[in-house]
Amino acid sequence: MKKLFLAFLLSSSLNCASLYTLDNVHSLNLYFASEAGFLDQNKKAALKNMVTEKLTKAGFILGETDASIFVVKIDSIKLEETQAIHIEVGLGEEVIAKRKEKVQTFAYTYLDTKFLKTQDPYTQTFTLLGTLVDTFIKAHKDDNE
Repeated sequence: MKKLFLAFLLSSSLNCASLYTLDNVHSLNLYFASEAGFLDQNKKAALKNMVTEKLTKAGFILGETDASIFVVKIDSIKLEETQAIHIEVGLGEEVIAKRKEKVQTFAYTYLDTKFLKTQDPYTQTFTLLGTLVDTFIKAHKDDNE
């Protein structure tokens, strides 16, 4: 039975682009949090604008009430001459957990994170965040085709 389940899981995962289900996600609210010392207000605004433009261009509607929350978190630690940076992109939604009794909760229904070590933190963060957003958009497109 375990072998059959494993074979089914493996074969079904070959056909899916992502572990996440992004069907029918159309409207988003952007939540941007940063504890990175190298990001001033102007750089944070540029990152938010880049994310907003990519999502809008991909067809998402931003700013609606009760929309799913597109989360961007950036943290960093200075290590001598370099920065260690953690970037997280996720989709937070209200869901119902099927337990003994149904529990309404807030959960990440998509999550992707990257770590990097760099001497050019802003440029690398801008590039990597763009890649993470593009990956989310591609996964969404694949799930909705």
